[in-house]
Amino acid sequence: MASRVFASLATSTADTMTAANLVRALGVSPASVSKAIGYLEGMELVERHVEPGSRKERYGVGDDVWTRAVRADSSGHASVAEVADRGITLFGDDSPVGVRLAHMGRFFATLTEQLRGSDLADPTVDDAMTIVAALGHMRHRMTRAQLAIALEWNLHRLDDALQQLRQHPVLADPFTVHENNAGYCLQARPDRLSAGQRAALQKSEASTDDQ
Repeated sequence: MASRVFASLATSTADTMTAANLVRALGVSPASVSKAIGYLEGMELVERHVEPGSRKERYGVGDDVWTRAVRADSSGHASVAEVADRGITLFGDDSPVGVRLAHMGRFFATLTEQLRGSDLADPTVDDAMTIVAALGHMRHRMTRAQLAIALEWNLHRLDDALQQLRQHPVLADPFTVHENNAGYCLQARPDRLSAGQRAALQKSEASTDDQ
């Protein structure tokens, strides 16, 4: 249910939806929507807004949703590591259970350290993902000047975000930001598709063109 609510919010033509909107769109009970919203808010995947002069609440998916979600998730990883450590004390570090818990604790502790030590908090990361969204929305090559004007950024801010994408291409996954003298565009990462899948897609595209 949480997945259905999130998908509805992410694909809505409006920026936000009310609980009543979600109930009608999904054909489910208000209680189901309320529970799903609570779960999604806990993961920081959904934002709650209150209309000015009204008590009516609306929900939406923010532009920085994935950055906030990863930060929130790192706290969950840390909790798993702490629970594993308590379990080792309970079962003994030389017991089969203790050994398994030690492996689990080390994994989640390392994962937490990597996430918290990353540069996801850097504002240029959000800007980099905004560039990816802009190129995906336009679906054609854009020059540096066109991007700056469309996003209402100065060139310094734009260049910082583009540099972030060069240094961390994973921010555009499953695409890459391709640049040449004509500007920037998105290209699908070739390693995301097998040779057979690419051939099938090209065949489907050719068939569509013939029609």
